Amino acid sequence: MYARGRIWRRVARRALGATAAAVALACAACGGRKDGARPAADAGIAVAAAPAEVTVALRPLGKASLDEFGWRSGPGAAAFERALAAEKRGDLAAVEREASAALAADAGHLEAAWLAAVARARLGRTADVLAPLEIAAAGDWAKWGERSLELAALADFRDTPTGRGWVRAAEGYRAAVAALTARAVIVVGARPGRGAGVGRELYAVDPDGGRWVRLTRSGGVVAGALPAPGAPLVAYVTASRGGRRDGWGAVTIGVVDLATGRASREVALADVHGLVLAWRERPDGPALEAQVDPGRGKPTVIAIDWKHGKRAPLAKAAPFRGDRLELGSGAAARRRLPMAGLTADWDDRGTASAVRLERTGKVVTEPGGGLIDGESAALSPDRARLVFVTALEPPCDEDDERRLMVADVATGRVRTLAKGTVAAPVWIDADRVAYVDADAVTVVAVATGKVVARVAGGAGVATTAVGPRRRCDAEPPPFAEPDPQPDDPGFGDDEPALDGGAAPADDPDAGT
Repeated sequence: MYARGRIWRRVARRALGATAAAVALACAACGGRKDGARPAADAGIAVAAAPAEVTVALRPLGKASLDEFGWRSGPGAAAFERALAAEKRGDLAAVEREASAALAADAGHLEAAWLAAVARARLGRTADVLAPLEIAAAGDWAKWGERSLELAALADFRDTPTGRGWVRAAEGYRAAVAALTARAVIVVGARPGRGAGVGRELYAVDPDGGRWVRLTRSGGVVAGALPAPGAPLVAYVTASRGGRRDGWGAVTIGVVDLATGRASREVALADVHGLVLAWRERPDGPALEAQVDPGRGKPTVIAIDWKHGKRAPLAKAAPFRGDRLELGSGAAARRRLPMAGLTADWDDRGTASAVRLERTGKVVTEPGGGLIDGESAALSPDRARLVFVTALEPPCDEDDERRLMVADVATGRVRTLAKGTVAAPVWIDADRVAYVDADAVTVVAVATGKVVARVAGGAGVATTAVGPRRRCDAEPPPFAEPDPQPDDPGFGDDEPALDGGAAPADDPDAGT
């Protein structure tokens, strides 16, 4: 029995030694791994596993006001300029330091946030990337958010548990962008600190959440926009004179897909004296056409292939009537006349003293005896109501009070919804109308006349119908609409340097 006991003790010691060796090897392997994988299960030691993915909560999209997009002249401007200078000389540590300083001075500085995030990733500080990255991406998802999922400099960050959570959060951000733009009012807004007509970009204003989301990054020269009928698309025109007085030195046409918030490639035009842009309904979807006046000879019509950034001349095209965007010698204006469902004796400024509703035959007049601005008229989605703005008297008197009116199509009864600096009503749905009210976008419930939302901008704001409400005597139309003849063929990324690219010189986000 004694000998048998010694044998069992030797076996036990050998087994214990083997187990200790296994534990030592497992711990050595654990210490040599960056991902902190736990030891093998037979080591007999309980170790918490590192999470495969960290949940990243979504931040609100865009900005709370238009003023907040003016970070270039904000308190972080000086530090940001130093960050850009450091970027040019390749001093990555200085880029991170100065971009972080700019962000500390102005927590809403999206460009500084992006620079800080990329610089930290390239310095190997992946644990510090998320904080500035989500500021930049949530503030301008179409620009920074999508790029963060592809940029090689952020690859190591995306391989971390937090980075994998960020990639997962992208699905939520994309859904949030689609939901916001589906209910948004599309406006042209001028950022603060700019002159009249300068610094203008296209924004989606969320009447429910009170947020502004930037849709274009043109360098501040968006002249106007035109939504596509029955599709989540909005075309826009940029224009800059380039020192010219008799036309536009540079004009581009682009399209924003409201389902994603992303802008298309732009089609460039040169030596444009006038332009009319219109959507055409086609069996395979809306098509975009532009009638261009070169200043000499006859206007020509071209098809705009915004998906590929190309254009093609059209041998024949129908005249441009109804909803369209006109770029003239002084400004852009959305024109809606003639409009289906309305009949009136419109004058050359698009106004009338009475309008006949074709569906019911009812005649609508302004109760005070004023004129109806036909270019502002809009039927509700269910075609049960008509809204319009009263015309200014005299036509160019910007100080005159205007009234937003609603008429019931069935009865012809007219009510006042708002007074003051109202302009360009846009139907959100069959029950709510949005309009520009000074520097804000206001939403009113048509049935009650009560204001249900007011999204302050703090800067110049204008809807897609912005432009001369009525043509002033000194303002000629862009060019006369020709009568087409059957045989007449004439009618019918800015990349930041940290990404390894260069930005266009006229882009306000250049170098970021």
